Amino acid sequence: SIREDGREIFTEKDSAATLSPLNFVASIIVILAALNVFRAKNYIASYETIKNTAALAKLFITKKISVTFLTPSYVRMLGGKKTPFLRMLFVGSEPANNVYVQGMDLINIYACSESGFAVGFFRIDRSYSTCPVGHPEVDTKILLLKEDGTEAADGETGEMCFEDPYVRGYINLPEQTKEAFVDGYFHSGDLAKKDESGNYVILGRRDDMIKINGNRIEPAEIEAAFKAVLGLDWAAVRGFEEGGKSFLCAYYKEDVSFDAGQLRRELGRRLPYYMIPAYFLKIEEIPLKANGKLDRRALPRPEAGSFHTDYAAPETETQKKLCEAFAKALGFEQVGIHDDFYELGGDSLSAISLITECDLPNLTSSQVFLGRTPEKVAELYDKRMEETGGKSADERNAESIARPHPLTAEQTYMVNYQLYTPFSTMYNLFTMMKLDKELYDMEKACAVMKEVIMAHPALLTTYYWNEDGVLMQKYSPEIFEELHVEHLTEFELKYVKDTLVYPFKIIGGRMFRCRIFETEKAGYFFFDVHHSLFDGTSFKVFMDSVEKAFTGQPLNRDYYYLMLQDRENVIHTDFYKESRKYFEDRYDGIEWSEYPFIDHKSRSNEMGEIFAELEIEQSQMQEIEKSYRISRNEFFITVAALAISIYNKCNDIKISWNYNGRESIEYMSSVGLLFRELPVGIRFRPDRTIRDVFSDVQDQVRKGIEHSCYPYVDIHGEVATGESAYLLYQQDLRDTESLEDAGIEVVDVRQNQAASQTILDMEVLDGADGLQLMIDFSASWYNEKSIEKFSRIFAGTAQLIAQHNGQEDLTIKEITHRIHKEVIKEVFKEAIGERISDERQKLETIGEKISEGTHRLGNAGEKISDGPDRRRDFDEKVISESLHRRTEAVKRTTGSLPGSGLIREKVREGGTLLRSFSAKIRKKR
Repeated sequence: SIREDGREIFTEKDSAATLSPLNFVASIIVILAALNVFRAKNYIASYETIKNTAALAKLFITKKISVTFLTPSYVRMLGGKKTPFLRMLFVGSEPANNVYVQGMDLINIYACSESGFAVGFFRIDRSYSTCPVGHPEVDTKILLLKEDGTEAADGETGEMCFEDPYVRGYINLPEQTKEAFVDGYFHSGDLAKKDESGNYVILGRRDDMIKINGNRIEPAEIEAAFKAVLGLDWAAVRGFEEGGKSFLCAYYKEDVSFDAGQLRRELGRRLPYYMIPAYFLKIEEIPLKANGKLDRRALPRPEAGSFHTDYAAPETETQKKLCEAFAKALGFEQVGIHDDFYELGGDSLSAISLITECDLPNLTSSQVFLGRTPEKVAELYDKRMEETGGKSADERNAESIARPHPLTAEQTYMVNYQLYTPFSTMYNLFTMMKLDKELYDMEKACAVMKEVIMAHPALLTTYYWNEDGVLMQKYSPEIFEELHVEHLTEFELKYVKDTLVYPFKIIGGRMFRCRIFETEKAGYFFFDVHHSLFDGTSFKVFMDSVEKAFTGQPLNRDYYYLMLQDRENVIHTDFYKESRKYFEDRYDGIEWSEYPFIDHKSRSNEMGEIFAELEIEQSQMQEIEKSYRISRNEFFITVAALAISIYNKCNDIKISWNYNGRESIEYMSSVGLLFRELPVGIRFRPDRTIRDVFSDVQDQVRKGIEHSCYPYVDIHGEVATGESAYLLYQQDLRDTESLEDAGIEVVDVRQNQAASQTILDMEVLDGADGLQLMIDFSASWYNEKSIEKFSRIFAGTAQLIAQHNGQEDLTIKEITHRIHKEVIKEVFKEAIGERISDERQKLETIGEKISEGTHRLGNAGEKISDGPDRRRDFDEKVISESLHRRTEAVKRTTGSLPGSGLIREKVREGGTLLRSFSAKIRKKR
């Protein structure tokens, strides 16, 4: 129970929401207090809902959540927003510094797994730079013990120790139990003091954890990387503060020489930016405690006079806004104008966060990738604003939507592929959803869908040929047809839904369909759109608009036609030429292998699809990201290329990957085909380490994004013959938990006239159920068994790297050898087993036919012996030749296969029987 001044603070009228993992003490407190003590309602939110602020807000409104627990970080992200029914919010698990929401009971609780209850309870009445955790509201004694074991006086710092009669210790960990549980008190390891009001304030940790730029660091991680790079037997790391700036120093004993700059670069491939030491100090003796363990506090401090920071303060308003956005997006307290985006740990996802955070209209991620530092990004941004005459995005979009535009290179490639299989639904992107009629009115759904469709110009776009024979696109709002509710029975809908997907008319036609159905049980929403006007991110944007329209919120403006204009303008720039040169210099002139070797070629274009579980835990993926300093996208690009290399037995592999392409805050809310396909080419020399390959892939991904204005893949690719396999990493795209929370269920719909839209593509689906590989392939080119083999090589390669210690170097030769040993041989054995089984079955069938034949011969012989008038019609020579032909056929078929002895025995039996027949015939004659 949680009390305040002896009073219960939950009532039976409350509706609580459990958002923390169920093994967190916060969840235990909320669940037990809400259900067991007060009989209130408690809703367990799905992981997907927790991550989606809009879905979480909907849950809080529809379920009238009045009490819950959130981390201070999440509260800060909400920016002071609250839902109408939420009256009390508990925070904890991390310092609640600078957290305050006006008009709500905000309570900071201090607890841990070892306590099982709230040790500290503090009602937050304002924003605190160091927020107190209060004092116990239950009968619990707290001691603050100094290092010498004596109790700290008021205002002094000591370790937080509290009376804990409910826990005896840690299971099977006697040493840790002995250290943490002493004389009935639990020693938390947290350093704290009492303030003037008698409230406890947590100041930090007693143990070796170091905090740099707000990030808690375990020295062992840095020490392991330091030792691996220099080949050291011993190393240690300690954190310091100087002039308000935190820094790290690494210590070593051995006589080694190195360049500090090169060492930092190498460590940067293994560690986050903030974990790279500022100093490397050689010591003669390792300071030890009396128990023989390292005395970290005795490690010497580097020369204070030599400490300096490269921080350079912003000089202009643009630089200031960029520095603030860099810090927010990358998790730093302070970023200077010379700090590099990539060195700070930035990637394509954090670039999106940066432009979202930054208060600079029309800032693009390409400017971030090109400039890299706030100073240079500011130069690019200011120059761009000067070129556009300071016009707003709305003004430029209005000008762009009023005129036609040529198709982008990506759209042209897709339309060409569609015309390769013209009467197919290869590029239909469709969904059908079942809606709870108690929550959704179908008449309103029609109005909502009209509002959403009219808000996204790409959906109201048509293609046409201009006078010069160029395929163009234009905004055609007149193609919209009014929506109405179609009333059917569930029985009728069962048949209707499988007729909804059919090919679009590409030239001059409307390239979306929307229908609303209502049956006696539910409402249904069907939506279908051609891929050339819609991508994966568009679906998220579209559904976000639907949600906003249903809840009466204004929709974000869509800048699809401004995007088209910007892409046309860049073609005439020097940077476009520079980008073309970059791609051609890097990828042309090499005989790349671009997809798994095909089994047979065909003009037909049938679609195949298989799924495979990757069986990699999220903790393993997190370790990969940390150890190799790469994104999940970069990891799976590498795995895909290496799997093709192993399958094809080729060293030089080139594949493509999909970049979101939404480079500015305006494009984030736009529907359309905005993604870019970018190349990655890897030369898998046997002696290369996987770390070196990861670094190469990361460099190509970054530079590919930087030069993505030139559509290299789509310009150089040839439909169905000269294309690359591509890898698409998708996070949570297929998870439906948030829809289920909103009373929506996805319904399966048949895809009529389906066809493959690629030779082969690999999609890694990263969702609540784990990592899954989906391979779409041309079933006219590949046998399913071949794709199953390839999928096992892909999964095996990913698992092998994930299970490996990232601090050690694993070579391509070692990976290939182990995949051949552990995966390919197993696949080969299974294939041989299946072949033997098939051949045995064939042999048994042949044996049965021979037995049947000999039986017939026997009958024939009996008839001949019993019927002298028919002897003239029985030709012994014919029988002999027939049996000879059967015998030779069996020999050719069986060879040395297992089971052939059985057939030969049947043949011998037939021969013996024939000789018997012949004897009878001669005797009768």
